[in-house]
Amino acid sequence: MSRTSSDSQLDKPNIQKSAVYNIHGLGGSQASLSIPAIHKDVPGYRGSNEFILSDGKKSTMDHLREVGPWCRRKYQQVFRKKILYKRVPVLSWLPKYNMDDFVGDLVAGFTVGLTVIPQALAYSSIAGLPAAYGLYGSFLGCFVYIFLGSSKDVPMGPTAIASLLTFQATQGVWQKAVLLCFLSGVVELLMGLFGLGFLIDFVSGPVSSGFTSAAAFIILSSQVKDLLGITAKGNTFVQQWKSIFADIHHTQLGDAVMGFTCIVVLLLMRLLPRLKVGPPDADQQTTLQKIVNKTLWLVGTARNAIIVIVCGAIGFAMY
Repeated sequence: MSRTSSDSQLDKPNIQKSAVYNIHGLGGSQASLSIPAIHKDVPGYRGSNEFILSDGKKSTMDHLREVGPWCRRKYQQVFRKKILYKRVPVLSWLPKYNMDDFVGDLVAGFTVGLTVIPQALAYSSIAGLPAAYGLYGSFLGCFVYIFLGSSKDVPMGPTAIASLLTFQATQGVWQKAVLLCFLSGVVELLMGLFGLGFLIDFVSGPVSSGFTSAAAFIILSSQVKDLLGITAKGNTFVQQWKSIFADIHHTQLGDAVMGFTCIVVLLLMRLLPRLKVGPPDADQQTTLQKIVNKTLWLVGTARNAIIVIVCGAIGFAMY
């Protein structure tokens, strides 16, 4: 049987094939490495014992060339229609907006404004800042939330805990408060861009509940001095109550009476939206009954603004 030339070449012992192994992590190593011959099961085929190392470091220009494709991929991921509608919800509901939605939003905005503005005035006092900063915080967040907000049931504005933390950090200096607000916004923006919202999962429920309860006690303690009309100092819970008891004999009777009266009236006005005149079914109510029920609901919802206006007028007239 005849043998081909390719078969005869396999018998030649001087034929060697080298395999190149590129290991970047060993590029700077000075140790000599060798491996045994490979492909021993193939007659006449020997692997190379030489281990060839090559330095795979990329130059600065190579890294710069990769920036363009990376930015292009990120641009395509971020500015897809689905992602854009998710990040900017106004693009999805604005084309379908009609006059009925406008009337509902007008009533809701008026109602929420009567609630948020008095709260913002109180929160500015907790933060140790002028009342104007509370007003700024009550409506600027709402304007931004029009374009970026995804929930129609969440009023934007200052909160009690944020006001307390602001006072702890700024001690009533408005320049520091502005800087703190800016830096907080930058951090939240970066966390949103990088999808770091999952970090809140590492904060347990008891820790969050305990922090909220402690903040409530501190806020309550900080308002007692204003309720009694005294000048008490202190930043911590113990310091505040120690100062209150030390100065309690200077309590202003008029301030205390008006303060406690407002608290009682506010608690009673919370019950007004639950009161219903006439049949439970709105279709069976007369026009007068509907007007009365709507008025009770509006007064109960706007109770904070009503108390602020009435008591402010009384205080201005008496003092």
